[in-house]
Amino acid sequence: MTEHAVVIAGGGPTGLMLAGELALAGVDAAIVERRASQKLDGQRSGGLHARTIEVLDQRGIADRFLSEGQVAQVAGFARARLDISDFPTRHPYGLGLWQKHIERILAGWVGELAVPIYRGREVTGFAQ
Repeated sequence: MTEHAVVIAGGGPTGLMLAGELALAGVDAAIVERRASQKLDGQRSGGLHARTIEVLDQRGIADRFLSEGQVAQVAGFARARLDISDFPTRHPYGLGLWQKHIERILAGWVGELAVPIYRGREVTGFAQ
């Protein structure tokens, strides 16, 4: 692996989003991911909250997620149903979308930003 200013351990949603943010800021970043492919085994998270959609919208990529997910204006908390349609936001809803799709979409965006993802490699330590 070549040297980069920032190495991100993990290519899940958080690592992918961080890589995109760093690339937009002009920082040379790379992702190191243990999985050899983008494939995820099993079900993981199942959606995005309104605030997350707002952040994706600020980056110009919210439509990529909205076109594949299921909008839900009702959220749940402690078995109580909450109508969030009057939230003060452009996106007063949650979005049902499995993590495998979230990661695929984010990986595509990160690829457009030319952030390298080193797959099939495990981070075992860091040295600064």
